[in-house]
This record gives sequence, C-alpha cells and structure tokens, in this order.
Amino acid sequence: MSPDTYGILLVSFSKHSHQRNFVPLYLRHPRVGIVAVTDDVDITSEQRALNRQWARDLDVPYVENVERGLELAGVDIVSIGCEIERRSDVAERAAAAGKHLWIDKFLGATVAECDSVVAAVAAAGVSAIVPSYAYGELVRRSRKVLDDGQLGELLGVHVDVMFSKGWPRPIPERDQNRPFLPAGRWKFPDIKRELLTVGSYAVGLVQACCGPIRQVYGHAGAFFFTEHAAHGAEDFGTLTMIDDSGRTASLCGGRIGVATDAMGGPSRAWLVGTEGTAVVDVRQPAIHTMVRSKIVETDYAPAADDPMQWASGPPLMGSPIHPDAGLAEGLEDLVRAIDEGRSPHYSVRQARDNMEILISGYRSIVEGAPVSLPQPA
Repeated sequence: MSPDTYGILLVSFSKHSHQRNFVPLYLRHPRVGIVAVTDDVDITSEQRALNRQWARDLDVPYVENVERGLELAGVDIVSIGCEIERRSDVAERAAAAGKHLWIDKFLGATVAECDSVVAAVAAAGVSAIVPSYAYGELVRRSRKVLDDGQLGELLGVHVDVMFSKGWPRPIPERDQNRPFLPAGRWKFPDIKRELLTVGSYAVGLVQACCGPIRQVYGHAGAFFFTEHAAHGAEDFGTLTMIDDSGRTASLCGGRIGVATDAMGGPSRAWLVGTEGTAVVDVRQPAIHTMVRSKIVETDYAPAADDPMQWASGPPLMGSPIHPDAGLAEGLEDLVRAIDEGRSPHYSVRQARDNMEILISGYRSIVEGAPVSLPQPA
C-alpha cells in the first residue's frame, strides 16, 4: 500500500453484523486497504471458520488473536463487526492501541459500555465513527430541506423506518400475553430486538434534525412474528421524544413482514415547520403493487439457518429502490477525519446518545411511563 493509504484490520464477521457489507467499500476506496482478518481466541468453531473463509477470499492472513492483529504493521483503522456483546471491549482495546475505529452499530450493549468507548476514543485521541445512522439518503435529504430554509423553524418530526423482511404467521395463544422483556439482551438464537435494530436509523434522523432528546415515551409489541413473541421481543415499536427546545419527534421502527411492502419497507420522514411541511421518502418515485398471493401461494420457505430472513428471503414483487445507506460517505468522512486530526461528523458520542434514547424507550415500554434524559450515570 502507498504511504497515503490507511490499512484496515477486520475484526470478526459475526452473523448479525454488517462487516460483509463494509468489505466492498474498502475494496473500492482508493485510500484504504485490507491488511488482515482477526478475532478473539474464545469464539465458536463456526465463527472461526467463517472468519477464515473471508480471509481466504480476500487473500489476507487470518490472525488468531485481536491483540496480535493490532500489532500488525500497517494497521491504521479497525473495522469492528463482532457481536454487540463484545463490541465495546474490542473498540476499547483498539483505541488503546492507537487505532482509528469504524464500528458497526451499536457501540455496545448498554449505555455504560457506550460511555466506555467514548472515553477510550477521547483518551487515545483517535478518530472513530459509527456510520450507519447519519450518512444515508433519508438523513441527507431531510437535512437539505431544513437547511434550504423553506420550512421556517422546525416544529416537529416523524420518521417511519420499517423492514418488510421475515415470514409473518399467527401468534400462538400461549405466546400472545408473554411479558415484554426489558432491555439487556439484544440477541436470541435467531432474532434481534427490532426497535433497536431498525429504529436506530430513525433515531439518527431525529438527532440530525432536533436538539438533544430530554424525554422518551415508548410502546412496542409482537403482532405477527412467532419468533419474537416466544422470546418476549417486539416486531416493531414507537417512540415519542421531546428535545431540549420542546419540539416533538416521533418514530415507528421495526419489521412488518415480507408481504406488506413490495419495495422493502417504508423509509420516510415528515418535517413540520412554521412555514411549511415536507415529506421525504427515499422509496419514491415508485409504484407499489401488493399482490399477496404471489408470495403466500408459492413453495417458498425460510432457510433453516435464517428463519427471520436477515440474509435470505423471497424475491421482492417490484423493482426495489434501496435507500442509500451512506456508507461510502461515512468512509470518506473517516479518512478525511484521520487526515485532519478531527472526529467524524457523526461522532461516537452521538452514537452513544442514540443508544441511550433507544434503551430509555425500552424502559418506558416496560414501565408504562415517560423516561427523562440524560439518565444518571
């Protein structure tokens, strides 16, 4: 690699991470190059085999120890794609080694873990980014509308981000009234918490448009996914938020099933101002045609190792218009931040606040009352 190229160390290709989506970005960017794949020693044999396969496919070494990987010559950036339960620990170790960080959402499994990463990044003086929230088309277009000034002063925001993935079925009676679990466990054998997983993108837009959030009220439930109902997890949820200036923001985020939206699920924002209102919809222009029989009357069945269809599923009925996730812009921002010795525009502190909003939302759902922010340490 040339002297002005930053070397990237890939930490883990866990099942529910976006590491595999990041690799094409790294291969296309002229100023980054992949040095190696690494992971901790105490991982499953299946995870180790997957990591090794990616290393072979990329023609780079696989290093059987994160600490050894961090010591490799030419490593400048660490791309962290391990499970959420391990993410903060890996991020802290990488920051302490003086490496810049590209972190898959989320920083950690708790606000305390996120705080630890923020502190480690500040202490090490490195650049760090969680690119998933702030660089996508929905955020960029919404910010442009506000920056143009045509709406006047912003009064309120509503965001819908829903994924039409998964095979909806009637909830068994035994699971219909199962208690909703509080935040604390984010992954189950084959599912994730959907308000957290999908709603975080909507929270990112709220952060881009509003001031710091001071109160959160939430509601969520399992309505048509048996996998969620059996574990006390949600299909989707709603949050109502109030920022420090009294503006109201609301969102609906989660999973609505493969037969509900031909284009992969809604991704839109309503921006209400003193001089006007705008609707930003990254799926438009599009013609939505819902023909349920084209899905439910086929022989399609979910893959045995992917029952919630995170990486598989029947073909969409229309020609999908996938929203721009903004990852290329995020990578460019990180590279420039390293060049300029600054934090990326969406910092780990903002990613930490994103997690606090969501966890406070889960607490509100369980307690049935609004939760004030910031929460005491």
